[in-house]
Amino acid sequence: MDAAKQRVGDVVGAVKNNLSMATESGLRVVRQYSDEGRTLALRTLSEANSEAGTVVRNAWSSFIQLVQRLKTSAREVLDPSVLYEELRIFFRDEIARNNAFAILIGLGFGTTGGFMLGMWLARPHLPTPIMKSIASTSFRDPDNVVVCQTAVPQFQSASDILVRVRAASLNRIDRRIAFGYGRTLRRMIRTYNSTYDPELPLVLGRSCAGIVEAVGTGSKSGLEIGDEVWLATHWYEPGVASEFVVVPETRVSRKPFLIGFEGAASLPYSGSIALNLLDEHHLTEHTCKGRQILVQDACSPVGCVITQLVHKWGAHVTATCHTRSVPVINNLEERGAADIITFDNEHFRSNFIDVNVEKSNFINELTSRPKFHYIFLTTRLGYDYKFLEKFLTKDGVIVDAVEPEQSTDDYGVVGRFFLGTYVRCRKVAAVLFRTSVDWGGPHLCHFVLERLAGFVNDETLKTVVDRVYTPNEVERALEHICSEKSIGSTIISFR
Repeated sequence: MDAAKQRVGDVVGAVKNNLSMATESGLRVVRQYSDEGRTLALRTLSEANSEAGTVVRNAWSSFIQLVQRLKTSAREVLDPSVLYEELRIFFRDEIARNNAFAILIGLGFGTTGGFMLGMWLARPHLPTPIMKSIASTSFRDPDNVVVCQTAVPQFQSASDILVRVRAASLNRIDRRIAFGYGRTLRRMIRTYNSTYDPELPLVLGRSCAGIVEAVGTGSKSGLEIGDEVWLATHWYEPGVASEFVVVPETRVSRKPFLIGFEGAASLPYSGSIALNLLDEHHLTEHTCKGRQILVQDACSPVGCVITQLVHKWGAHVTATCHTRSVPVINNLEERGAADIITFDNEHFRSNFIDVNVEKSNFINELTSRPKFHYIFLTTRLGYDYKFLEKFLTKDGVIVDAVEPEQSTDDYGVVGRFFLGTYVRCRKVAAVLFRTSVDWGGPHLCHFVLERLAGFVNDETLKTVVDRVYTPNEVERALEHICSEKSIGSTIISFR
């Protein structure tokens, strides 16, 4: 037993000695490889530092040599005698001189253009001023006329006039414009304008009265800030039913001093139409005496003007109107018609468009009167011209004062193409000959407005204002304009 224990103890001791020797041998190998790795790393780092130092020294040496060469070259180049000799040699050749001149010119223009572009890009972006306007926002929606905010118009010419509007007149043509009248031609005209003018919202109103707010530096109209003026605009142009309007100086004039802004706003457009028609048919104070003239709807804006003027000039005027309008005609009796044909029914339009015209009240009234030299139609109704001609004298004329339908509104793609070409050609011709393009409608200018002002100031002409509305009541105003009982002009006040 003791011997066995002794053998086991020897074996265990031998195993321990072997393990101890193996451990020491492993540690010795690890230390050896660690020392070799450290030595290798130090050798590599030393060699890298040596190479890097060599590269840095070489680069520094090259830099010093370059600086020395630059110094030497600078002394030679900046030497006045050397510079003079080089320039003399360079400019000895004519081609070289031309090239140098072109380079200098290019540098000058490039520098100047770059500076101006930079100033334009760096300009402060001020908010666009806006104003209250009565405008059409659509050509189809029945409730398309609203009060909206639009940009204050800017001067397009040095002779333009800025007017603060106090009152504006809405006419039947504005209702037609709101539903697309002349939209195709207007779109073409806007396309070739020098400034961007959005199609919608489209401001309505053909005439207005207000106060001069600013005058262009090139204006020769004699108008000054604070002057009370009136003006009119064509159907194909933006309207004037807004707080501010910019117009050419040829389209504005001082308003009559005997009437206010509301009365003055009622007359420029309708009065211009009336005077244009009278001039076109040579009806003046020298030629009207003894003429038989029929004015259909004498209480329309145009009818009021024609009735008063031709009666004042000696013509015998027969006026038609609704029963509600008779007091107005009587009030204008000294200046207007003494012979009145009235309609008692609420919808007197049927008197003009009657299936059995022989039994029409209107026709019966005409039959009992002498034949007319002129028949003025002032509202948009479906007349039978051929039938009305039997009530004219041999040389009698039917004069239609209503704006005609625009055939361009129904143009297709091909028609619009040719229309665009036509508009472009007329625009180019206007620029070449320095004229303005007239696209139809009454002749509107300050001369016509001054004539109207003279008639008002000498009490030959009275203004007829039916109702005055605020901008927020524009729907009611348009409904009243289109009704058969409207009298004279309907005004929107911006006071």
